[in-house]
Amino acid sequence: MTAIPDEGALDRLIDRARQPDTGLDDLYQQVLAVTGTASDPDDLVRVECSAEGVTGLHIDPRAMRWGSQRLSETILRLIAEALADLQARSAELLREVVGDGPLDLSAQDNPADVRMREAREAYESALDQAMAELARIEREL
Repeated sequence: MTAIPDEGALDRLIDRARQPDTGLDDLYQQVLAVTGTASDPDDLVRVECSAEGVTGLHIDPRAMRWGSQRLSETILRLIAEALADLQARSAELLREVVGDGPLDLSAQDNPADVRMREAREAYESALDQAMAELARIEREL
């Protein structure tokens, strides 16, 4: 006796294949949420940077006594430091996902390439299963 095919099985398989990789979406949101910060030794000037650029600047009124030249140089230096901090924090977050070592996208078998190949293989496997299920249903009809 032939088993009656689950009519919703194919639809569920197709829906699952169409769903975005929520892990990558979550990672993207986490990277966007990362901030880098820097401040002078006396904490009179603080800068915060995110993926949007400079998102915070605090200048204590005492820093206004420094003069415009020193203040502007300090702000520019702190922006660079905050961006470097942002980059380091983002790299650490990505390292948790793609592994240690430099992320050389041109290198063969780099972690990102391996993950993409694994994802492609999983997608192709799901597609093969869907096609086999379609062929089986067609034979039964």
